[in-house]
Amino acid sequence: MIATTTTAASLGAVIQYPGMVVQTRLLFDRAMKQLFRDKLAFVIRIVSNVVFGVLFGCIFFQVGESDYETSAQVGASFGAQVNLLISTMFGVAQSSLMEFPRDRPVFLREYSTNHYSIFPYFLSKFSLECITTMIQCLSQLLCAFFLMGFQQRFVDFLALQFLLGIASSSIGLFIGSCVEDPSVAAEMLPALIVPQLLFSGFFIQTNLIPVWLSWAQYLCSLVYATRLVTHYEFGECDSQACKGLLEANGVYQLEAYYYWIILCAIAVIFRTTAMVVLKGKASF
Repeated sequence: MIATTTTAASLGAVIQYPGMVVQTRLLFDRAMKQLFRDKLAFVIRIVSNVVFGVLFGCIFFQVGESDYETSAQVGASFGAQVNLLISTMFGVAQSSLMEFPRDRPVFLREYSTNHYSIFPYFLSKFSLECITTMIQCLSQLLCAFFLMGFQQRFVDFLALQFLLGIASSSIGLFIGSCVEDPSVAAEMLPALIVPQLLFSGFFIQTNLIPVWLSWAQYLCSLVYATRLVTHYEFGECDSQACKGLLEANGVYQLEAYYYWIILCAIAVIFRTTAMVVLKGKASF
């Protein structure tokens, strides 16, 4: 009996739990397998992005080829850019919003039995999310950008669209981590999307929003993305129509690089908060 106990103790002493790198790699491999297992849904998502990209490109065909001398020309190009950003934000946020409520039972069971820690779980999800988000953005923008004929650089628009997608998914992940039922998470999607649309400057210029409510625009990632894409497209335009749009939507309130920093901060803050929320629920 003593020998058995000693043997068990010695075996327990040599047990080593995998490190953070190994945990992340294994979780990433599992997430990739899940993606390929449900590849039809991902293929449909990519096909939808291609279809919307072609549709947007045909509707706003060559709007960027104009000289931007009139408000109609500037408005058409601005509308095309914002529609692309909205499409990306909506598509990425919707999938991230539903992700954790769907995976919640598995995560809680595995985390409670010390299969892995919270950080590798989030890091593996984030790594895969970066890949899928880039594929989504690239598939849509390749179809739409050149049909629309924008004057800004393709790389700038792609990077901005990708960062907006990551920021939106971080907000969606935070909301999804706060609820348990996937249907409740789906009902909260308008709360994520609608304020972004209202404060983006697309439906109403931001300088026309009442002062007592205008502060809310600074909480919306789409606002910063819209200001950046407007800056890159119309920043070198000297017409009154361009200058009026830039001034009305507060594009020059900050330098362009600050908007990049703010978008990164939104992504980090909401993703970190979601991680804290999930850790608290799992511990409880």
